[in-house]
Amino acid sequence: MQTKLDKNMNRKLLLTILSGIIIVGITQLSFAEELEKVSYITVDKEQIKQPQSKYSGEQVTITGFIEEYARGDTVFILVIYPDGTQEEMQTHATKKGEIHTMIQVTNDSQIGVHNIILKYHDTEIASTTLEILERQ
Repeated sequence: MQTKLDKNMNRKLLLTILSGIIIVGITQLSFAEELEKVSYITVDKEQIKQPQSKYSGEQVTITGFIEEYARGDTVFILVIYPDGTQEEMQTHATKKGEIHTMIQVTNDSQIGVHNIILKYHDTEIASTTLEILERQ
């Protein structure tokens, strides 16, 4: 049989454990929010085979995030092709700094690694690659 002292100790122990769980949860949530604030750029497919014909092109989705983005500012995505030529695309991010655009991969796309660079205020802030493999 439990005494009043045992019940009070159990309640205090339970309260202490619950407080610890809440504190850990809040800490993890704030850490996760901090991770989201890092600028990045990525593609939905890191490797893709060159399409067989001009009618079977594929789209590659580019997504990203710009830390401290100012609404309405122009964002540049620079694609450096395997032969060294470059193409610069202009876009805008959402008011939260999120980027979403697409590029088309066709039967004329160059085989090899394409470097994709995110530029904001004339500064390269993130990069990724897309490799187009030779069709077989």
